[in-house]
Amino acid sequence: MRYTMKLRYMNRPSKQIKLGHMTYLNSAVFYSNLSKSKYSFHPYTPREMAKSIEENKIFAGPIPYAEIIRLGEKITPLSNIGVACKNDAKSVFVFSDISISKLKFRKKKIIIAVTSHSATSVQLLRILLRDYWSLENYEFVKEGSPHDVSLVIGDPAIEAKKSGLYKIACDLALIWKELTGLPFVFAEWVSNQSSLKESDILSENIKNSIKLNNKNLDKLARNFSGHFFDKNEIISYIRNFTYILDDECRKGQLEFRKRLETLNVWDSLY
Repeated sequence: MRYTMKLRYMNRPSKQIKLGHMTYLNSAVFYSNLSKSKYSFHPYTPREMAKSIEENKIFAGPIPYAEIIRLGEKITPLSNIGVACKNDAKSVFVFSDISISKLKFRKKKIIIAVTSHSATSVQLLRILLRDYWSLENYEFVKEGSPHDVSLVIGDPAIEAKKSGLYKIACDLALIWKELTGLPFVFAEWVSNQSSLKESDILSENIKNSIKLNNKNLDKLARNFSGHFFDKNEIISYIRNFTYILDDECRKGQLEFRKRLETLNVWDSLY
């Protein structure tokens, strides 16, 4: 469900500022009102975007919160702009045909295929497997491998949920809320610190884009094609997210960081 806004990726003037373009539906509000003459847009998965910012290939973009923890002082947050959920995410699922609560009683190891797109969702799943399901006997494999459980995020997760490929779909943000009582922050806009002044300007431009889109979600919804939501579902989905991170979102980030640190090892296949 990649949205089809008319963003040019080729033949950009060198004076344009390079931004990471998150093409998931839940990030559409950031881009549609940004100046196409001032900014160029470069499509990446969340994980790829973090690497591109780290390597100074782009100036800024929304990256997974787990990558923000990893990068530390190499990056600068852009004025509380991000992607958070105060209840369910509707696009971050673990899919299975048998519930994890039942699978954990099997003697053999549970095989979990995990997305290559984002580090945050993988680390969140690790936390929930331990703190919510009390499950230790599992192994992560790459997406597409034979599995008992599959972690899928973003538009592919929406597609999988709508298609009914699996009997059970667990929304990780909703489980996190049940476990902690807090919102979950999946991503936050950051810059590579090359220009703090330009970061401030970009922050205001993105906030303005969010405000304009929130006032006219009907228009934004019409920019999508080939999706599994009708117009009303798109509007409901976008409204489900919090894009300006408040105190409760920051508490959720701190709780995630605290629990992640107790896992000791950064477990990732990608």
